[in-house]
This record gives sequence, C-alpha cells and structure tokens, in this order.
Amino acid sequence: MKIALITEGTYPVVTGGVSTWCDQLLTGLPEHDFDVVALTGSGAEKPVWVVPPNVRSVRLIPVWGPSASPLRPTPRRRYWIESTQYELERLWDAALGSERQDPVGRTANALQHLVGISDRIGLARSLATRGSVAAIIAAWTRHLVSVGEPPISVADAVMAASIVDRALALLDHRLGKVNVVHASSNGPSSLLALAQSWRHGTPILLTEHGVYLRERYLALYGAHLSWPVRRAVTAFLRRLCQVVNVRAHMVLPVNQFNARWERRLGALPERIYTIPNGVDPLTFLPVTSEPELPTISFVGRIDPLKDLETLISAFALVRERVPNAQLRIFGPTPKENAAYKELLVALTRALGVAEAVHWEGPSKGSRPAIEAGHVVALSSISEGLPFTLIEAMMCGRATVNTDVGGVGECLDEHESTGMLVAARDHAAFADACVSLLTDPRRRAAMGAAARRRALSEFTLERCLTRYREAYLAARTGRLLKPKQGAAILASAPTGSFPTKMTALHDATPLDAVALRVSA
Repeated sequence: MKIALITEGTYPVVTGGVSTWCDQLLTGLPEHDFDVVALTGSGAEKPVWVVPPNVRSVRLIPVWGPSASPLRPTPRRRYWIESTQYELERLWDAALGSERQDPVGRTANALQHLVGISDRIGLARSLATRGSVAAIIAAWTRHLVSVGEPPISVADAVMAASIVDRALALLDHRLGKVNVVHASSNGPSSLLALAQSWRHGTPILLTEHGVYLRERYLALYGAHLSWPVRRAVTAFLRRLCQVVNVRAHMVLPVNQFNARWERRLGALPERIYTIPNGVDPLTFLPVTSEPELPTISFVGRIDPLKDLETLISAFALVRERVPNAQLRIFGPTPKENAAYKELLVALTRALGVAEAVHWEGPSKGSRPAIEAGHVVALSSISEGLPFTLIEAMMCGRATVNTDVGGVGECLDEHESTGMLVAARDHAAFADACVSLLTDPRRRAAMGAAARRRALSEFTLERCLTRYREAYLAARTGRLLKPKQGAAILASAPTGSFPTKMTALHDATPLDAVALRVSA
C-alpha cells in the first residue's frame, strides 16, 4: 500500500514527541511504502532523521517560503481571479457567520472550489493578487458589527489574511499517487489531505496528538495580536478542523480526551478509532538505580506548552522542604523559543534556585533523563498521550503529571501508577514531588505498577497492529470497531478541560469565547 504521511513542524526536521511516533510508524510498517510530506516554517530546516528504506520520498514544504507555482497563463485568468474572490467571500461568510446555515458544509464547498481554482491558475499567486482582506472585512461587518463588535480595521484584516492565505496557498501542492493520506495533525496538514481527497478520492486518516484547535486557542490567547486578528484566524481554523473531522474516513485519536474534542467538531462516533501510543519494552527496560541527590527530571522540548514556569516554581517550594533537591531539564530549545528559555532562566534566579536547576540540553532519547531522576515530571498545559510519560512508566519510574489531554488516561484511577495534579498549580505539583522524593518505598511501588500498566496497555506492537488495521480499512472503505484498550482508556481517569475552559467548550461560537478566557 502507498501512503502519504503529512506532518507539520515535526518529522523529519525535529526529534521527540510526534516525530518519534512518525519514525515508529515508518519503521514498524515496512510492508507499506510512504511518501513523507512535511510542512516547515521558513524552509531553512534540515532533516535530522534517517528515513527507512520504505520511504519513497521526503518533501519539505515551507509554509512561509515561496509560492508553489506561478500564476499560470489562461484565456480566462481574470475570471478565475474573480472566482477566487467569490469563494473567499463564501469561505469567510461561513467562518464568521451564524451556526444556523450549515457553515461547515459551506466552508467545505468553498475550499473545494478553491482547489479547482488552484488546478486552473495556481491559488498562491491569485491570493497574492488580492487575497482575503476584502472578504474578511465584509464578513466581519455583516456578522459581528451587528452584534456589538467594533469594525475590524484594514490593518487587522491584512494581518489575519496574511496568516490564513498562507495556509490556503498550500492547496497548490500536489501529492503523489497514493492509496491513503494520513495527516498527523489537523489544520494545514489536513488542508493538504483534503485537497488530495477532492482531487483523487483518496481516503483521509487523521491522527491528532495534541488537539490542534485547542493548542491554537492557547497559543493565540498569549500572542501579541489584536483581538480581531485572533478572532478571525481561529474562526477559519475552527471551520477547517470541522470540515476535516467530517470528511475523514476515520479519525484516529491517541486518547479519549482528543476523541471528545473531535466528536464536538463533527466526527461521527462510528468513525472514531482510538489508537494509544506505544513503546518497545525491550528498549525501555526497568531502571535499576537512582541518583545520589534527590532529583526531579524533565525531558521534552523547551516550549510554553510544557509550562516549565510551573515546574520551576514548584521546584522552588520543593527546595524549602528538601534542601538538597535538584532539577535536571533535558531537551532542545527551538530557535523560536529562545526568549522563553531566557525567561525561565531569569525565573530560576528570581526564585533563588538557579544553582540547583541544570539545563542539560538535548539527550539521545529519553532514557538518560529518566535515569537521572528519582521522579520524572511532566508539567504541560497540553498533551496528547505523551511518549515521555509512557517511556518513564515502561522504565518503572514514578512520575508527577498535570491532568491535561490523555495524561490521566495513562494512569490508573487510584494513582498507583503515577501522580496527577491540576495544570498550573505549582503548590500541588510541589506537594506531589516531595511526597515521592521522601518516600522510597512508595516510589518503588509506583514505578513497578507503572511498568505493569505500560506492558499491558502501551506496547509498540499493539499500536502498530491497530494502524495496520486502519490502513487496510481505509483502502477498502471499511470502518473499525473500538478495541478493548479503547474501552479501558475510556474508563480511566481522563484529563478534562481546565476549569476555566469548561464553559467555553459548550459555548457557541467556540472561538469567540476561547480567546477571552484564560486557559
């Protein structure tokens, strides 16, 4: 079978997390041929993975790079440019308009017509000719000014259009002939998948690790953009995510938390097939020693979604009760997060713990970080089904985690396999760390129980078997019934929307509230 795997900002240009999942999939399914299509930022990124022999091609597409194709000459070029404006007007009317007039269907129809325009003249250059600015202003005036929002400025409309039109321009990129297209994220990755499906009838599979739309809400809430820009961009993204969830042959969430979001965004329950992440037990054998000093370790990229401010603030409280405690932070700092790391370093100085916080940089896999601590910490505000947690459990390490995404689904309801606290609660996080650092017997029992659960539910073999089944089902037009493991996860304690996000989950329109509520 020939499969196109579409990624965004992950494999093959960065390591860890979703990239690990991609490598597992490509390496673990040698009977299938893959084309990897990777969306990157500027185009300066270079592959850091050695791809296996069954990868036929690796294609990097810079979202902010040059357009895919010139404006192709055609006797009716002016007609197609005007048609682009007409479809943009329909698209933004659906994005910013009422829920009552089938906005998802209208969005899908407009996007499909834009794919047709791309095939005729090249959408990127057509967008560059005029773009979404006028369509955004018209839809905003028609739907939002009438309900009390101030008019959107031309500058704000230009900013929103510059973001969204770059995503729409991706429709010019064509994938090779494949049997299945598998998007590893919603958003722009899935926009490419939609185009492939409309052009060739290729079935779409969608796997979300973190919930794309939720993470965009979190990112844009703290972004240095005006309210109208954030409102317009998230309105478009929400409609796009809805179209993908409706259009996909199957949605393959890694946990039940994601599945709840995907059902809310239109995925039919019978088309949702949960496939938890897995790791190889032979790679992650039990750790047999502990460091000399009481140590908390973290492994992951240095990123605001990991909320290392909470971890460092918690560690400062730990030091008051365990004076010789150490915090070792393993992981790369992406260039775009350099300022974030500077903020974290400044925080360690302000809290008086700088000498006990060790920035270890990237490590070869997670095991060195797991071995380095008595306790492995995960303080994120957004996760899918995190590999670092599963790997720590498989190694038999005790963990302290925030209750986000599918984290709670990894653990048992009695927290005998790991500890769970509310996100952004540094005092509770500190209490949990101290309780484990000062109780060796509890640490050992928790680590042993964690490994038993990981062996039962989160092995790589089980994960790959389910993807084999999903690929075959997509190719033959079948659906799959939930496995026993999915039922187990559904009954486990699950990460839920943070308290202040719960109300907005039931609100309409979702993005209108999300950006005004602290997540």
